[in-house]
Amino acid sequence: MQTPGIQALLCWITALTLIVAALFVFLGVPETPDGAGEAIGRVIAQTGIASLATWLIARKKDPAWSWGRFAAVYVAMLVVIGIVASIGHKPGTDGTTATDVTTVIATC
Repeated sequence: MQTPGIQALLCWITALTLIVAALFVFLGVPETPDGAGEAIGRVIAQTGIASLATWLIARKKDPAWSWGRFAAVYVAMLVVIGIVASIGHKPGTDGTTATDVTTVIATC
């Protein structure tokens, strides 16, 4: 029987590897080290949070979840977290983001 902790860790490592590889293959190498760090950091955070959330759901389930069920829930979590994370980065009608607006307000 596999424990949900091992399933979560392996799903996290697999998703992290696949997403970072896809970023570099399809978008190319970032122009600056800061850009690479931000991209990889976001992927680490989002895949890690999805892994943690899935583990929290699956840890007390009896019988233990199969690999297929765990992976399906994990992928669903990744999609939901990706959508929620992208909402804050969607430009507004005037081309600013939420971060830009708070920066402007703080400097006034």
